[in-house]
Amino acid sequence: MNLLGNLFGSLTSGLIRLAVGVGIVFACYLFILKPVLNTTGETIKASGIEEIGKTFGTVSRGVQREIRKAFNSTGAQPGNRKRLVRCIKHSHGNERRIERCARRF
Repeated sequence: MNLLGNLFGSLTSGLIRLAVGVGIVFACYLFILKPVLNTTGETIKASGIEEIGKTFGTVSRGVQREIRKAFNSTGAQPGNRKRLVRCIKHSHGNERRIERCARRF
């Protein structure tokens, strides 16, 4: 009988430890990981990256070629790329403004 009591005691103790471990992992996910992922998703949506892709798709082929040339030029610096993307973002699809941005940067 003592052997049976030790066996069920060990089994119950193991199950309790497992439940506590799973609870801790779930709490870490719920209170730490999930808010970080939500904030990251909102930041990406607010950055306007999707709008830049839409704007780039609506301009003429010549303007697209100029923009690619500006990105791929040998003297291009990362700061210039950021400025070009920001300039295109502020152009609101106006082709002349985008051409001007491509020439400037």
